[in-house]
Amino acid sequence: MNHLDLLRLSFVSKNLKKLIMSSQKKTSKSIRSIEYQYNRIDGTCVVYLIDESKPLVKYHRRSSRTEDDVIMRIVKRDEDKNDNNVQFNVSGKMTDFSFSDDYKYPIASYVECDKESVFQSIHNHFLDVFGDAVEYNWEEPDWNDPEEFFVPFIPKLKNVSFFIGMYLDGHFSDVRNFEKFFSSSPVAKTILLNVNKKMKPLSPESKFFDAESVYIESTRINTPDFVRHFRGRQIIFECNRYRKSKLIDIVNRWKSGEAFQNLEYVQIMIYNGTRFRHLVLNEIGAKFIDANRQPPKHTVRDCVDWYDRNDTTSPLISHLYIVRETDNRAASVFMMGGAFFIGVWDKTEEEFLRMVE
Repeated sequence: MNHLDLLRLSFVSKNLKKLIMSSQKKTSKSIRSIEYQYNRIDGTCVVYLIDESKPLVKYHRRSSRTEDDVIMRIVKRDEDKNDNNVQFNVSGKMTDFSFSDDYKYPIASYVECDKESVFQSIHNHFLDVFGDAVEYNWEEPDWNDPEEFFVPFIPKLKNVSFFIGMYLDGHFSDVRNFEKFFSSSPVAKTILLNVNKKMKPLSPESKFFDAESVYIESTRINTPDFVRHFRGRQIIFECNRYRKSKLIDIVNRWKSGEAFQNLEYVQIMIYNGTRFRHLVLNEIGAKFIDANRQPPKHTVRDCVDWYDRNDTTSPLISHLYIVRETDNRAASVFMMGGAFFIGVWDKTEEEFLRMVE
């Protein structure tokens, strides 16, 4: 029996669920991830189970999720419609389901006032059946279409990585509302932020800065400094202007060990700013690799890509590097025009130089 068959049977009785839980200890090892893909327009969430045992070609970039991978659909109930639903006890909560010959998977439904608790009970059931060693991801791939203000729906689910896309506009242009949203939500794995309006600076302790990776597009308007207090691994920032002093501050605070302890990769694109490459390189104390030698290529797993968990950051090959004072860790740096990159190595300066050809 496949994963979907076992999931459907797990709703029948507690004893059958326990039997399936014990049998899934081996079969769950092939599950790469369970993906919640939520549509903010109609409140529908499609749940995919990505199985590593299937042919790898199926999981190439944006073709990675197909109808065959769906194990459940969660929809907002039309209260005027009289469906022939059945109720199952899902982690202690009676939940409505419907089944159809048109779909192999069950369809769960919720009313708005009970929305979060339905998602929580279903997720807890998945944890029981498939285990907590499986990677669980919450995504909203079409968050920016259409372009209008909205508040993302982020349910409080255990062991889930949240990929949040949002506009800094309207309600969120008030820093109090922006801070309140993130303080009341689970820490995000990835945040995609389009900045449409000005906002006062965030508190340095904001949970926004705890995200593993952020992509910030601020080409329409100047924004607060979303970089200085970042505590995650990867940051991509696109803007019209960025002060030379801010770039120098990023590097010097990393070099001193004062900040950016977890940093792996930085990409800052300044589209209409002053070109100040030599000034920055002199002030950050960049070291040079002989032009006749070949420096190593820096890449890390791209945390910003919502679709391909195996994709990597753009290769960074540079004859310039910096060294952190606290542990002698090396990082490649590159500047050209308005582009500024940092790639942190998991190697000391001596180990890094041994990779130079």
